[in-house]
Amino acid sequence: MPTADLKKIVSQVAEVASAKKEKAEELVKLLVFDLDGEEYAVPLVELQSIILIPEITPIPSAPEFIRGIFNLRGQIVVVIDLEKRFGLKRERPVAPKHLIILQKEGNTYGLLVDAVKEILTLPRPQIQPAPSLVSSKIQADYLTGVVVIDPHNTPVPSSKEESRLIILLDFSKILLEKELLQLGQKIEGSLKK
Repeated sequence: MPTADLKKIVSQVAEVASAKKEKAEELVKLLVFDLDGEEYAVPLVELQSIILIPEITPIPSAPEFIRGIFNLRGQIVVVIDLEKRFGLKRERPVAPKHLIILQKEGNTYGLLVDAVKEILTLPRPQIQPAPSLVSSKIQADYLTGVVVIDPHNTPVPSSKEESRLIILLDFSKILLEKELLQLGQKIEGSLKK
C-alpha cells in the first residue's frame, strides 16, 4: 500500500476517534425545576424565557391540561399545566411560581412549574435511559432520560449532600401533533370572537 494512502487512512481513523471523543465530552445544559416534589429538566436550548405567572385567559373546551393563553410581548402563549398533563395527584396543593416559555413548530408554550431551581451543565454520557420505575409516575413517552447526581462521585458541583435524581422531559411529546392542531383551531376560534 502506498504511503500516501496509508497516511490518508490513518488520518481518517484519527478524525473518527477525535469526533467520538468530542461527542463523549459534549456538555449539555439543562434547566432544572420542581414539580410535585420531584426534580425535572428540559434542555436549555429549547428555552425562550422564564417568567412569573401572569394573568391567564381560559380557552373554552380546551383539554384540562391547557390552563389558557396570555400575551407575551405580542406573542400568544399557550399555558400547559404539567401537573394535569401528567395526571399527578398531590397530597398538598402547591401554587406554581414560574412559567417556562418554550417554542415548538412556530408556537409558543408556557409550562407551569412549582419553581425553577438551577441550570446544570453536565457531560452528555451522564444522561441515562429512564428506568421503568421512574416512568411509573409519568408516562415514559414524556421522558428522554434521567440524571443521577452523586455529590461525592461526579464532576458536576452540587450544594446538596445527598444524591439527586433529575428526570429529563421530552417537550416535543408533551403535546402530540394531533392535540397541537386541535388546540390551534380552538385558539384561532376564540381569538376571532
